Amino acid sequence: MTPYAPPLPSVRQPGWAMRLCAVLLLLRASCDPLLDELRDRGGGMGPGALLNALMLLAALRLALLRPYPLAAIVLPAWGPFLLAGLASAAVAPDTAGALRLALVQASYCAAYALPFWLIRDARARLRWLRLLLCSSLLPACWALAELAHAEAGQRLQATFSHPNIFAFYLLLMVALLLYLLRVAQPAPLARRLMWFYMLLLLILLVLTRTRSAWAGCMTLFIVYGLLVERRFLLYALVAPALLLLNEDVRLRLADIAAGAYDAQGQLNSYAWRVLLWRAGLNWMDGLHWLHGYGLESFRFYSPRFFPLPGQDSWDPHNVYVQLYFETGVLGLTAYGWLFWRVLHRLWLMAASWAAAVIVIATVLAYILTSWSDNMLYYLSFNWYFWFFAGSFSVRER
Repeated sequence: MTPYAPPLPSVRQPGWAMRLCAVLLLLRASCDPLLDELRDRGGGMGPGALLNALMLLAALRLALLRPYPLAAIVLPAWGPFLLAGLASAAVAPDTAGALRLALVQASYCAAYALPFWLIRDARARLRWLRLLLCSSLLPACWALAELAHAEAGQRLQATFSHPNIFAFYLLLMVALLLYLLRVAQPAPLARRLMWFYMLLLLILLVLTRTRSAWAGCMTLFIVYGLLVERRFLLYALVAPALLLLNEDVRLRLADIAAGAYDAQGQLNSYAWRVLLWRAGLNWMDGLHWLHGYGLESFRFYSPRFFPLPGQDSWDPHNVYVQLYFETGVLGLTAYGWLFWRVLHRLWLMAASWAAAVIVIATVLAYILTSWSDNMLYYLSFNWYFWFFAGSFSVRER
């Protein structure tokens, strides 16, 4: 007699894990004000750590139901990068901070992996991408209310902890709208509403005054215009000319175009960043080029190589400098390997030429903006970005 074997759990109905993912993705973009308030009151790691744990728990639950995507697709891409970060945490001067950042990076991996269990066909992909778009409604309304009470020159940040994070999130939503307009074939009324919403998001993007996000948006429109819809090349040419009519935009661009020093004889923001990067790299000794000083070590050691009054530490403002300083050549190479694998899979799995162009251009914009910003620290945005990239890495059944 054959021994009894219990039936395998169904992966088509992941139950609470799927519902938890939906809630996290729908609400995470609006949670920063509440999380900041609770963290200020409670101290310690704060409630944001609980949300990270829930994201990892949902991914673990789905991985136990069907481990193949994790073992065959996700870990070969993410594994070297996560291991490099975890290994560097062992030598980091701030072990607790290093472990927190390692867990944050693991949650990015979880966000990328989730679509492999949640998306089974084109219809499911559209449902989840529409949910991502719905997550932007409250931040957009918050930004409009913020704009109504904003002072001259104030940067919009909506429900995010910094204007740059809001800007990159808006850039991602613009790319998502491009995809839905091109591939989802919405009804005429829905199409007009989506075009209006895209215009609104672009206006809000300008008002964040985040130049790297502007460059990323230009990259998206130029690549999309060259390879899919030529009229977007016209938009990419006309829009900057119109934006130059705005005094704030002119000042932000003139700050960079004028050279290293502004009219007051002070370093502009990019020249200041270059000075910070050179100071950090010159401070490194020859024993740490391979494995670095450990996660979060750039911020820890910055007072030693970049001492300035009124500031205890400095963020690196450059993912590549940060990874080389903190994880060495091993971590930087693993990061390049991660993006190579992701881009390669996006190309192979693309359901259409337009979809491939949009998502690959979005990833290229992320790589570009990582040159001058702290992208590894922007948790809420990274969840949406990596889920977006993962959604197009799934083979439709």
